[in-house]
Amino acid sequence: MSIPWDADILIFALTTAKIVLGGKKRLRESKRAIAVHDELQAIREDALTKAQREYIRPLDEQLANLNYLPDFTYCVTNHRYTNPTNSASCTLMIVELKVKVGDVESTTTSSSVTFRTRFASGKQLITRNMSRKSLMDSPPDSIVQECRHTTNLAELKRRHEARAAELGPVLPPPSGREAILQEHQREHKRFCEYQLERGILRLLADGEAYEVTDKTRARGIWNYYNPFAKRLSLKELLLAALVGSFLPLYGILKLAPLATDRLQGTGLSLLPIAWLAIGVCYALAGFIIGIISDRASFQWIMLICYVPAHVIAGWIFGAAPYSTMAFLISFYVIRMKRRRALIFQS
Repeated sequence: MSIPWDADILIFALTTAKIVLGGKKRLRESKRAIAVHDELQAIREDALTKAQREYIRPLDEQLANLNYLPDFTYCVTNHRYTNPTNSASCTLMIVELKVKVGDVESTTTSSSVTFRTRFASGKQLITRNMSRKSLMDSPPDSIVQECRHTTNLAELKRRHEARAAELGPVLPPPSGREAILQEHQREHKRFCEYQLERGILRLLADGEAYEVTDKTRARGIWNYYNPFAKRLSLKELLLAALVGSFLPLYGILKLAPLATDRLQGTGLSLLPIAWLAIGVCYALAGFIIGIISDRASFQWIMLICYVPAHVIAGWIFGAAPYSTMAFLISFYVIRMKRRRALIFQS
């Protein structure tokens, strides 16, 4: 008998409602203050760990090919580069987060490269390849080129130079440790004050730090569901979609009937053979997706595992939460990968 609903739909609907309706409240529980004045600390290159150096090395090599050499590292997360023959400064920013909301802990390490050129008009051009869409607004004197999918730094620099050529006379970038740190503080102050005006940040009672507002939290929830708000790999998407659609259908249409037929009349026939066979295929799909992907949201798993299976096979295989199981397995595999990839936190 066909079933027009199943446990996956119920779980997905409840999860979505919990995020959309209760997401702001849960995000408030994970408070992360933004200091009014950054405490900057220069870090010696020999103080970086092996893992940190290995993480930075490929980016160092790409920038060296563009004649950008490391100036110095500060706050452990920012690596400043200088090309004495070029008006554009370059900063490598590494962000590592460990967030726990309720019982769910999430960790991630990401990096982005920013080229910045200042102009005599008072404007500045920023070209960067942040992997996710920013929750903040850009100040009016900043022209920001978001190149989320550009991981080749030569191409990123080419795009920066092409746009900079249209904006008039340039100013030289600050040079030397003190000048760079002073510039950072000025930019941080100006940027945060603009976010305050826009309602993106609010000043805490002690006047020493900011926190994000519900407006910003709502943007974060939207970005979570917006597939275009993050860097996507077409190869990774296609491979995950192939695995997520093929393995469940193989279990439903081939493996489950074959196992049931072969084990008919044996002691094992008392077990839910079809359920186990299908479950193994969904579990394997979730594991492989977790291995090949950096992120796998519930809605993505439902799209590639749930939809093809039910479009082709209907509801002939029952109401068990197979896609939910695939999502949970992929989630924990990805979380394990991210923990092993941490370079700042233990």
